[in-house]
Amino acid sequence: MNRILEVYLESRASRVKVGNLFKEGETFIFEYDMKYLNNSSSIYIGPDIPLTKRVHRSEKLFASFVDRIPSRKNPAYEDYCNQFNISKEETDEILLLATIGRKGPSSFIFELDETKAYLNLDYMYFRKELQLSLRDFSAIFQISLSTLQKLEKQSTHGHEALKRIEIYDRFPSVALFEINKNKRLIHAARVKYAEGILKERLKRV
Repeated sequence: MNRILEVYLESRASRVKVGNLFKEGETFIFEYDMKYLNNSSSIYIGPDIPLTKRVHRSEKLFASFVDRIPSRKNPAYEDYCNQFNISKEETDEILLLATIGRKGPSSFIFELDETKAYLNLDYMYFRKELQLSLRDFSAIFQISLSTLQKLEKQSTHGHEALKRIEIYDRFPSVALFEINKNKRLIHAARVKYAEGILKERLKRV
């Protein structure tokens, strides 16, 4: 299960979504919410995560988040862990941030979303399972080729496109509807193969 840390900026009167922190493999990724990023009054989480771009990547947990996790040398560290019913040996940084690091001296608040995130790699596996080229997938599901290319290079998370693809992946009947609607755009043999895979999935539902 992929843990996602949702970050909010909280004041006395409001709470605003700042973005999400999660991992892809061994890489930490922080992605600013677009509304927050485009608001001229927004403040960055820290100097290592500036508002100059939406997506930030790091092989180690960003320093701005590291500062929110109490030191294990702190005499009260075990008490902090007990408060949230987690082991003092816990090493999952995102879980630690969502528990003992949830509230700190700043106005940024952390909330844990443990839903299974649909990621670039999930989309790529789905496309290859259907044996569709990038152009075929783009034509069948009416998603721009440039967006798919970026998803494949993992240079963007394209959440809106991934949400659509997740629906096709999780609900074969919806994918079959799209294929039937746009099948004239790709070779008949590739249509037949993709339909076969999806119909087999329907039998297992």
